[in-house]
Amino acid sequence: MTGVSDEGLSVGQLAEDITELSHIGQMVEVLRARKVRHLTVRHGLEQLGYSSASNLLCDVARMTPGNAKRIVSFANAAERAPIAHQAWVDGRLSTDQARSLFAAAEAVPDLYPEAEERLVDIVELLDPVDTNKAVTYWRHTVELGDPDPDARWARRCLSISATTGGMRRVDGWLTPLAGEALEVALDALTPPRRDGDDRTPRQRRHDALEDLARDWLDNGTTPTVGGEKPHIVLHADLDALQGIAGGLHETDTGDILDVDALRMIACDCSLTRVVLGPDSQVLNVGRKTRVWTHAQRRAIVARDRHCQGPGCRARPQHCDIHHIAPWTDDGETSVENGVLLCRRCHRLAHTPSGQHPPRT
Repeated sequence: MTGVSDEGLSVGQLAEDITELSHIGQMVEVLRARKVRHLTVRHGLEQLGYSSASNLLCDVARMTPGNAKRIVSFANAAERAPIAHQAWVDGRLSTDQARSLFAAAEAVPDLYPEAEERLVDIVELLDPVDTNKAVTYWRHTVELGDPDPDARWARRCLSISATTGGMRRVDGWLTPLAGEALEVALDALTPPRRDGDDRTPRQRRHDALEDLARDWLDNGTTPTVGGEKPHIVLHADLDALQGIAGGLHETDTGDILDVDALRMIACDCSLTRVVLGPDSQVLNVGRKTRVWTHAQRRAIVARDRHCQGPGCRARPQHCDIHHIAPWTDDGETSVENGVLLCRRCHRLAHTPSGQHPPRT
């Protein structure tokens, strides 16, 4: 690249410098994505107290959430789109072309791997606009469903099955009306990307579905079941509430819940104390109490305004109230001991390596 001032350069030399700088810029993008990937794999984010790579980039590099998410997406592409990622690293694909393929790999992970090599060969000869068109047409082709309306209606189904560790696998087919209603509801509960998280679209939809279910269970208009509103019931002994596994920490349906998740839920829930005798007979049942009152939550929201996790600005409606000094360790349920955390940052605070973010 020419080292003299721009004023002394010819038009051709300026064009050559722009081309060279574009190549250098892509190399920097590749290097930065690789560093982010290595930091994530080595669990460096948790050690530094960040709930996501996007939050770190927003915090230390002063990036916008959208730009940070793009870099994190490139970092993750090495695993989900290895051929396209290597073509990007080698300079055979521009960053904009690679972005189209990375998005396809994220959107249709079950269909993309088989077509990836052919797609890369095709788009390598195209410009970014035609690359996006080619990838879009390919997606329309492979995602095309059964054109028979009666056949589509007959295929409607939904199944939820428990797996190891209490995770649930959801599978099924939704009718156009049911699918549209669900998408509209999930979109309404999905926070804007300026919150600075690096979740995939599928992870964002999962979290929105959780919010939808929890909001419905908390709604006073829901019907009663067995005399009570529908709710999640957990059974835990004192050791589990103190973070010691091996005793009782399971759901009402018998699924074992890890103690970190249990302690997170205990930060903001209704609790009933049941004292059992040596033969498991019930000796005392305490009154059900709310850990955080509505007034306390309003006060904490007014003070914190958003999630207090490092680099995170999730809105209050997507946050829990977390005890800075754990309630199970005699921490007070007071405004001074509460901090607003989104559920991702809240989970991090309850992991062994997690750091409780300071209240600001």
